[in-house]
Amino acid sequence: MFVLRCTQKLLSRLNAKPDVETAPTDNVLGAWYAHLVRAGRVQVVLAVSERSLLPVVVPAREGKTLVQRIVTAVEPMLQAVGVPAEDAAAECRAMQTWTIGKTENRRVIGSLNDLVYQLEGALPHWPERTLLDHSLWLAKTPLKFIDYGSPDSATLAAFAAHRALQAARER
Repeated sequence: MFVLRCTQKLLSRLNAKPDVETAPTDNVLGAWYAHLVRAGRVQVVLAVSERSLLPVVVPAREGKTLVQRIVTAVEPMLQAVGVPAEDAAAECRAMQTWTIGKTENRRVIGSLNDLVYQLEGALPHWPERTLLDHSLWLAKTPLKFIDYGSPDSATLAAFAAHRALQAARER
């Protein structure tokens, strides 16, 4: 279970009402924050993990399937940054149930806005890039929220810590 925390702009686009009470997440990367990005005629949704700020860019079409498109894009993104395939698959399985919520963490929103600004410039400048390529490019951005580390390295650290905790519990 995870919470997709949408900006007001995205909630309006989806015509969605956020859940007042959101359950705690049980996946490694926590809740995801999402924002609608428009760059010329291109419209995409940028989603970032609350814990590592790992970005995922997906097409903005058809709001009913947005969450599933984000979940589907997470697994190849995780594998591309070096997360083992079995951990990436387990993360996606944990994300099969979700709820929609409002944004809460201002620090995550600030980082999301930094990435949105970069993406707005990159989409028209590099139209030949795939959305996964844009996601990987953004994942190398140093961000203040994670002590000027990059989201790809923060993601690897989160999964390493999760594996270590699981190993300690099994002893």
